[in-house]
Order: sequence, then C-alpha cells, then structure tokens
Amino acid sequence: MKSKVWFSALALLMIFSMLLTACGPEAATSTTAPAPATATTATGGTTDATATTGGTTAEPTATTAAPAATNTTGSGTGTGSGTAVAHVLRYNQGSEPDELDPQKLSFVGEVGISQLIFDPLMELNAKLEVVPGAAEKMDVSADGTKYTLTLRDGLKYSDGTPLTAKNYEYAFHRLFDPNLPGRQYSSIAYDIVGAEDLDAVVVPTDTAKIPDLQSKLGVKATDDKHIEFTLKNKAAYFPYILALWVGYPSRQDLVEKGADKWTNDPTGQFYVGNGPFVMKEYNPPQNMKMVANTNYRKGAPKLKELDAVFITDSAVSFQSYKKGELDVVGVAAEDYQTVQTDPTLKDQFLQVAGNCNFYLGFNTQKAPFDNIKVRQAFAQAFNRQDYVDNVLKGLGKAALSFIPPDHPGYAPDIQMYQFDAAKAKATLADAGFANGAGLPEVKLTYSSTPRNKTRMEWVQNQIKTNLGLDLALDPVESKTYTALVKDPKTTPQIFFLGWCQDYPDPQDWLSLVFRTESTVTHVGWSNAEFDRITKEADQATDQAKRVDLYHQAQQILVSDAPVVFLYWDVTPIMIKPYVQGMKEFASPSDAVVPGFVNINNIDVVP
Repeated sequence: MKSKVWFSALALLMIFSMLLTACGPEAATSTTAPAPATATTATGGTTDATATTGGTTAEPTATTAAPAATNTTGSGTGTGSGTAVAHVLRYNQGSEPDELDPQKLSFVGEVGISQLIFDPLMELNAKLEVVPGAAEKMDVSADGTKYTLTLRDGLKYSDGTPLTAKNYEYAFHRLFDPNLPGRQYSSIAYDIVGAEDLDAVVVPTDTAKIPDLQSKLGVKATDDKHIEFTLKNKAAYFPYILALWVGYPSRQDLVEKGADKWTNDPTGQFYVGNGPFVMKEYNPPQNMKMVANTNYRKGAPKLKELDAVFITDSAVSFQSYKKGELDVVGVAAEDYQTVQTDPTLKDQFLQVAGNCNFYLGFNTQKAPFDNIKVRQAFAQAFNRQDYVDNVLKGLGKAALSFIPPDHPGYAPDIQMYQFDAAKAKATLADAGFANGAGLPEVKLTYSSTPRNKTRMEWVQNQIKTNLGLDLALDPVESKTYTALVKDPKTTPQIFFLGWCQDYPDPQDWLSLVFRTESTVTHVGWSNAEFDRITKEADQATDQAKRVDLYHQAQQILVSDAPVVFLYWDVTPIMIKPYVQGMKEFASPSDAVVPGFVNINNIDVVP
C-alpha cells in the first residue's frame, strides 16, 4: 500500500510540474501576449437540465446533463426539414439560466453564455495554459504576491465604448461587494488582500465598514492600462483566477442604468461586453440570439449569428438535430444506440473526454444527513457500476472519489465506501435507525424532465432495494431547481448535481468546493482538519508537499461523505458536417459551444 501511494504521489508531482510550470508564473516573470489567437476550446454534453457547477462547469456542462438510459424510438439519417443557414450556428442552450451576472455565476450553462459576451484579462489556451487575454502581459513580483497586468491598446466594449483597467477593477470590487447578493464564486479569489474581510460584512448591520474595506482591497487600477492584484500569500494557481468569469468587466454605468434588468432585458441593451458576441435577443424560456462583435479584440468571428433554444428535454433536442433544426447537440445515453446504428449519425458523432464528477449531495445541516453514519450508509447503498452500465450505457466511469482520472490530484488509492448492501444496512443501524425505524422522511429533489425521472427512479430503487427505505421523489422546474441548490437556505435534503473543473489544479476541486468558507459549496459540510490541510496545501510552494496535503484532504472528504460520488462523465456530441472549425477543437473545458478556443474561426458553410 505504501509503494502504491508513493507512486501515485510521484506521478502527480510530474503532472503538477508540467502544469504549474507552464501555467503559473515564477518569481519576477513577465508573460507577454502571443500573436492573435487562432485556437479556441469547446464544450459539449448531454442536456436534460441537470444542474452542473464549475464552471465551472466548468462549470461544467449547458446545464450538462447526467445522461441515462431508457429505450429510444426513431432512427433517422440526420437530414430533415430544417435547413442550415450560412454563418449562423443553431444550438441548444438547455435550461433557462437562473443568472447571467458575471460576478454571480457558478453554473456551467450560465458561464457559457457570459463567456460569449465577455473577455477576461487572461485566458486558457487549448492546452489549458494561462495566456494573455485582454491583457497583453502579466508581471509577477519576486515573492509571488503582486501581479501587475498591462492591458492591450485600443480595447473596446461591443458598443464602441473604450475599455480600461478601471472596468476590471470595478468587476473585482463588485465580486466582494456585500451589497450584491448571490455572489456564488467570491471565495475563489480570497487570496486577494482584504477580499474575505469585505465579503464577510453583514448587510445592513455593518454596512458602514464597506467603504474602508473597499479601499483596502488588493485590486487597484493604477491608470487606464495597468491593474495590480496583491495577494495575502503566494498562490501558484492565481493566474487561473484571472481567466475566469468572476473578473469579466461588467460596465458600471449599464449595471446601474439597467438595475434588475441589466442582464435580462429582451434587447440586450444593458448586457454589453467585450467578448466575441453581442446579445441581441433574449427571450427565455424560448430562445436567444447573439451576433458577432465587430469590436472584439481578435476581430469579428466568422459566425455572424448564434441562435440558441432552451430545450430541457434531450429527447426533443435530439429530434430537432435529426430534423436539421440544430447544427450541434449533446447526446443522451437514451439516444446513443440510435446514433451508433445509423451510419450518417454515427459519422457526425464525437466523444470528448469528461471534466466533471456527478454526485448525490446531502444537506448536512438537516436531519437525517447531519448524521455521518446515515451518509455513509447511503454511500454504501449505490451500485455505481450498474448506473454506468444500465443508465449511462457506458457513457461514463464509476467514481469513488472526486477528482477524475488524468486530472491533477487524482488519487486512485482513495476510494469512498463501495457498494455493499449488507454493510449499508449495518451502518444505518449503527446510526440509530435499524431497518429505517425512526428515520425522518427522505426526499430527493431533481430537475424535472421525463428522462431525469427515469434516472432518479434508479436512485429511488437502489435505496429501496439496498437500504429498505422509501425515498420520495420531488421534481421541480429546471430554473427553480438551479436556484434551490445555489442557496443554503433552500438546499434540498438530497439532490443530484455535478462539479466540472474550472482549471487544472486540485485547489479548484477541494479547497474551492468543500472548505467551510466556500461560497460555492452546496452541502453545508464543515471539517476543521480538511480546512486546515487545504489551506496549507494552497499556500505550499513545494509541489510534492502540495500533492501529499491534497491527498490527505481527499481522504477526509470520502470518509465524511458529504456527497455520494456516482460517476465521472464523458461528453458525447453531434456536429453537422457543414460546421467548420469545431470538431477539431472540442475539449472537456467547453461550456456551451464545442470548440470554444477556436470560436473566431468556427463557421457554418452549408
């Protein structure tokens, strides 16, 4: 066992070296902008309005669906009544977003929309390396605690308004502003001096403290072209933060003018960004339309228009694709056999490696899941491989830990409680609920679609068969479900969710998601030792030590079982042959449009 753990740590150390050397700056370094980018990354996934976070995710995943399997009807050749439109990409967004404010986002589908509208200071290339975005270079102090970014010349918002470092300063100050409720990802940037103190202010009780704390925040635009970030400690992953949506430059004048309509006005008049596209029509729950931004720093995209529909049922979106009404669509497991047996559809099929972990989450602040033994009993009661084989039809891999294989921090020697019905019943008895006697009613809340109902019935059956308990199903509308799981005050008793990697570092999986002060956690779990270890790992400069500390933290996580990990995903998508520049660039990091790293060169040529 010791040799196995040592080998895992050594392998991870090599991965860390490659990633963090390439992506994280060293002392007194300068990162200069390359020639205008020609590559972009993309996302795909199955959609059935199963909420996914991460941005991140990455999110994520349009709410990336947990695919599942029932019999599917119909075949088809992939041709239909719909007709492709030159330079217009038609795709399914999935569920209607609950939020589009960059400083409030946390769910992948929402992030994907904002990613098309805004442009960050730094960005990730196809290799997930941090490279200059709206900034042309990034300088780092010798001690690694001060980042100075120089913006490119001539930056503009889509309406032609000049964009300066002050706009990015406003965005990061807004991220921690206690007067702005629902800032889901603020804790991701707590490394910034003063960020956590400002974020913790209670409104309206301590409102008077806000101006002073704002002035002490370690984010300063020194002039129109330069912005400085001062950190509490060296953090190797901080450049990734500068590539995320949390720092997208929301425009103060339009935020204030639009008020509660600034992100969702039907004409998009207030939701103005600096990214590749411009919101022109926003009509949920039906559709939305974006057009190319002629003021984008990389030049206008080849696609003149993006037409997206909000279809939460993957059976409906798949049929739309077959009819020729959509140019790209995620594939649910229910439709996988149809694709494989139809030569035309099979030729349009692409499977991309996954980037997410899907799990059953517990509200650990409420009975019965405040009892660790109850959580452990549930963890032992699920036959994950059966879910992968019979529900996902092989489109995934059973997961007994959080971080997926081939991702930094993956630890194959760490495993959550494996399926064992007899042990599950014994553990439930140890919790004080032998044969379920005295256990409060347990209700599973999920996003309501016909296919999700089938998936959750599988969960219900597992609990009945292996624990002898009756699990009540609680379907809710998809947008409502997203809102419920975001708010600790409305977190369901047990729910189905996923986490997708924002950037390739275990900090994004462990510290960000499960530490007590996290603003993106959805389970209310708190473990002092987990908090201590992850904080030490975040600040460690010795990569071997980081690997070991995150390994320890993962062991605590699987033992305490605040969630039950079910599976690591894959991303199956369909792309019409006339869509150019997408298939070759599709990656697990994509949020909405596959091949996003190549967004400027994607085109529809019928």
